[in-house]
Amino acid sequence: MKIKVFSEDLKIGMYICELDCPWIESPFLFQGFPLKNDDEIQQVQATCQYVYVDTDKTPFEVKPNLNTISPVIQKSHKESNVPAENPDFTDSDPSKKSEFDKSNFTQNLVNARKVRDKTRDYIDTMLAEARMGRVVDTKIAKDLVAELASNIASSLDASMWLTQLKNKDEYTAIHSLNVCVLSLTFGRALKLPQDELEELGLGALLHDIGKMRVPLNVLNKPGKLTPDEFEIMKSHPGMGYELLRTEKNLSQEVLAIVRSHHERLNGQGYPDKLNDTSITYFTKIVTITDVYDAITSDRVYHDGMTPHDAMQRLYEWMPDNFDKELVQQFIRTLGIYPIGSAVQLNTGQIGLVVKLNEGHRLKPVVMLIMNRDREYYPQRKLLNLASSIWNKKTGKPEIKRIIDAKEFNIDVKKIIDEESLASIKAAHVNKAVT
Repeated sequence: MKIKVFSEDLKIGMYICELDCPWIESPFLFQGFPLKNDDEIQQVQATCQYVYVDTDKTPFEVKPNLNTISPVIQKSHKESNVPAENPDFTDSDPSKKSEFDKSNFTQNLVNARKVRDKTRDYIDTMLAEARMGRVVDTKIAKDLVAELASNIASSLDASMWLTQLKNKDEYTAIHSLNVCVLSLTFGRALKLPQDELEELGLGALLHDIGKMRVPLNVLNKPGKLTPDEFEIMKSHPGMGYELLRTEKNLSQEVLAIVRSHHERLNGQGYPDKLNDTSITYFTKIVTITDVYDAITSDRVYHDGMTPHDAMQRLYEWMPDNFDKELVQQFIRTLGIYPIGSAVQLNTGQIGLVVKLNEGHRLKPVVMLIMNRDREYYPQRKLLNLASSIWNKKTGKPEIKRIIDAKEFNIDVKKIIDEESLASIKAAHVNKAVT
């Protein structure tokens, strides 16, 4: 149960579950945290006039302080304000251009899929060459990273959506590609110049190449590694470095990413047990994107978690492992509803987030997958939660909660495959007609 509490009445121990302002406008990373000290209370007071406290998550000894606070808020919306199902994504007012252009989204998906498939083909070749001990053509890698960076600049949402194309049986190759895309996206948000962005992306693309020298029975083991097997696995950053260190096309920064992406701020990483001051800035970026993609991916020995849960985990691990400012910026870059997240709307419909709306981070574009009766739509619709059409209607569709797609038997990879390939087919048809 949640109750509305004026900020001046807050006490240590109360669990804040909702603010009176959008998350993106607040200094807090998550809407859901206990008040641990007076400094946190003062920060909430400086930001909010009131908040909502979860009484179930508030310690018993603190609850007496809630007796005199305002009454229980049973629902955030009246039942009569729940919008009708199947709302259109377009803006019916021609004088107001919608922020979402479906044809542009489709074309971006086509472009992003082409570049992704080309890069994926190279990664397969690169890893095979590395496994056989042959020289890796890093010049091609540099050219592909530059193309990926350019594509992300024009098709960011589509590129990020395609990072959900994961296959646990092809983990290393897809993971290398995803970490590259995530790092390039993060680097753009950090406003890195183009040359540095491409260095970052190249290091991210090559970061796991040393795994090709790890025996397959260890690399693909479907259970927990033994201590000896884990020591073998921990050798992959060093082996990757040795594979690449004589390459003239690679900078020391790229090599540092390959060798040090498993180092941690507290000095407990590997292979060199570097501490905070010894880990390069670009390596700190890739350690975050590497872990994020790893824990959101299905592996032979575990199922991936939702993007939202992964961000929570990064935040929890941050003090000892990751740079605080970089983690906070990474979370803001992906947003509270990262692209690819499965969500349930207040209409009861289920969908996937496919695009973030700048300036309206809590109102993304959602691809509707299921109706409120959990029936698949024969044709998927796109719903722009930030469209101005909702300003004219009572009760507007909003995201109610993030869900785990697996709980609803939603195959995200299959849906993205179908949508991206359908976009490519439609583009070919249109080209033939014209």
